Amino acid sequence: MALTYERKKRKQTNVLQTIIAVFLLCIVFLNMVGYFYQTAEKEAYENLHVQTKQIKDDMQLQLLSDRENLATMASFAAKLYTDGESYNLMFDSFKPIGLIENIGILTSDNTFITKAGSLDLNGRISFEEEKAKGEYISGRVADLTKDNYEIIRSAVPIKVEDDVVGILYGVIKLDVLGRKYNTMAKELDAQLFVYDKESGNLVIDTIHDKLGNISFLKDRKYNDDYSYEKMMSTDKGYTSFVSKYTGEDLYVHYSTLEDIGWMITLARYESQVFAKTRTISWILFTAFFVMVVIMLLYTLILIANERRRNQAMMCASNVRKLLLEINQQHNNISQALKQLCLFAKSRSAIFFDTDGEDYNYFMPEYENNILLDKERKYFISELFRYAAELYKANNSTVGVMCIKPNEHLAKTNVDFYDFLNANDIEEVLFALITDQNNHVTILGAVNPKKSKDTRILLEEVAVCFSIAVYNKKHLNKTEIAATTDSLTGVSNRVTYKRDLLTFDEMMPEKFSCLYIDVNELHLRNNKYGHAAGDEMLLYIANTLKEIFFGQHIYRMGGDEFLVFIQNTDQEAVKTSIELFIEQLKTMDYHVAIGMSYRTQNTDTEEMVKEAEIRMYEAKAQYYQNKEQQSISKSEDKGYVQTKTGIREIDAMISVMKDHYNGIYRVSLETDRAHRILMPAYLGYNENEEHFSKLLAKYIEESVDSDFHRAIMSFLNYDALKRQISEGKVPKITYKKTNSETVILSIYSLNSDDSAGETLWVFAKD
Repeated sequence: MALTYERKKRKQTNVLQTIIAVFLLCIVFLNMVGYFYQTAEKEAYENLHVQTKQIKDDMQLQLLSDRENLATMASFAAKLYTDGESYNLMFDSFKPIGLIENIGILTSDNTFITKAGSLDLNGRISFEEEKAKGEYISGRVADLTKDNYEIIRSAVPIKVEDDVVGILYGVIKLDVLGRKYNTMAKELDAQLFVYDKESGNLVIDTIHDKLGNISFLKDRKYNDDYSYEKMMSTDKGYTSFVSKYTGEDLYVHYSTLEDIGWMITLARYESQVFAKTRTISWILFTAFFVMVVIMLLYTLILIANERRRNQAMMCASNVRKLLLEINQQHNNISQALKQLCLFAKSRSAIFFDTDGEDYNYFMPEYENNILLDKERKYFISELFRYAAELYKANNSTVGVMCIKPNEHLAKTNVDFYDFLNANDIEEVLFALITDQNNHVTILGAVNPKKSKDTRILLEEVAVCFSIAVYNKKHLNKTEIAATTDSLTGVSNRVTYKRDLLTFDEMMPEKFSCLYIDVNELHLRNNKYGHAAGDEMLLYIANTLKEIFFGQHIYRMGGDEFLVFIQNTDQEAVKTSIELFIEQLKTMDYHVAIGMSYRTQNTDTEEMVKEAEIRMYEAKAQYYQNKEQQSISKSEDKGYVQTKTGIREIDAMISVMKDHYNGIYRVSLETDRAHRILMPAYLGYNENEEHFSKLLAKYIEESVDSDFHRAIMSFLNYDALKRQISEGKVPKITYKKTNSETVILSIYSLNSDDSAGETLWVFAKD
């Protein structure tokens, strides 16, 4: 019972509030109608004033301009008079100007001369009186050459040495004047009266067939403080009176034409003045009767909108919570986009900015519609372009835009129109944020089913989204700096060590490892400076990024790079390597590359070692090929790189003993050596050191630093074995710190082509 009472009381309260609201609306309505009528009346007077001035200025400019033209002709007439010539020359050359249709000259003996001939006007006009008037424009006067015909005369004296010898008249026809300004009056939807202020004779009347006198307005009933006498005695002002023909009030503005003596009166009927106001009043009356219904509907809509807005706010709260934890949970951006996508019931949710950040969440059923590669780049670039246009138009840092493949888009951007249709995109709704540095962020939904609600959500979370991603990006700068090579922008050795474990866990299929070493970097640094070396490394790194886009690229050391390639066939990788090498050749850059490949990886570190060994083989081969080219060009040397047996070596030692610094027999299996010639050359002690340690020490202390890396490749016994087993003789020419040039050659001592026992020959150049 208590609940029923409360509901009843609430209902009564609502009814009372509705009655009060309707009463207040009535008061507001009546005040609005009164205000509209007052405003319309004030506006009518202001419009009449402006329009009267418009006609007045036009008429005054035209009449005075015509009089100036007459003054020019009067000067010409004075010259003809002085020269004793006839005025016919002027009449023959005259053509109608402005409103002037014809001209004539009144001489001192009252003779009126026209193109048609001369008339004696004695008794009809007085030259002396006309002379006394000077320049003037008449009202409606009788034509001197025709009976019962009225015109307007514009008069200018013809002077010779300050003596008036004639009066030049310009004839303005009343019908010509009337036609021009009747047209203007019709365009202004008003009545126009122009009369001579002295006589009251009308020269323009837009409502009567015949021109009369302005005195016909004398017997009208004037409103308020207005009167006919007041209108006639003042130069300008407003007046209002009741029309004799329609019974309506006429609203009037009048003004005098200076230097002419005419008065302009412009009038408009009450029905014309209040036409819009009456229409508005009827609309208001109609609106009043449906106001209650509208209020009820509005209330229902308001409740529904509030419910939807609350849902949007709840979703926004969840998104903000995810974004607050963005640095703890790396997938929170995707989760936030998922929330947006679910709320909007859209195909996907997107986020990207001008710094290259790009996130995308797709509903599972639309995965086949994901935009990739060039299509996605084009889509993003177009949204950035429209965002820039919106920012330029509104000069606002935050805005929401909706793009649909409609007729307007088809006319303005047919390529994007076709693109949207081809990818089944019916609508893209997105918010953009622009900061002072022109950094643009876009957050949006593709094909949202709840566009209005999604707009609310975007407006709520767009700025928060932008700030969260910005903070994440800049808070991770230290991590990025720690895991990225500062010169080349590829991952560094720290990242490499971390990713080794990741690849072992992933066990990727069709997995390749490329170990890359840059040849002759130290030579380039010494010859052209370290800037040239940095330029070389940067170019090689950028080429790797281009050829192996999307793969894992690392800088392992000063001139070493490593690339991991997933889900790519071995032949495709080899094709990419060839493309990479060819592109470097255009800059005269050279690298040594070792490759290892697994159909499925289980030990990443083992693959790296295998690729490194093959890289050293390739590096040694590069320097051998380079040395062979040098030998083939030399006229003083006769060394030939061939597979050589023991008998040939013995003969060579006995014949060319004086040409060697040292010769050692080295076992590549045990790393033990036996000196054959010049034991003091390396300072070798068979009981104390392995040969590789001795050679490394020798390289460090005695070999020019430019050749360190090249000779160090000979310490890779696995690479040497592979080359020797293929019938090759590893060879290199280098310089010592004392500028002495040495040729190191390695020969196999095994008849079965195994590479266990070798002969190392250090020859003088």
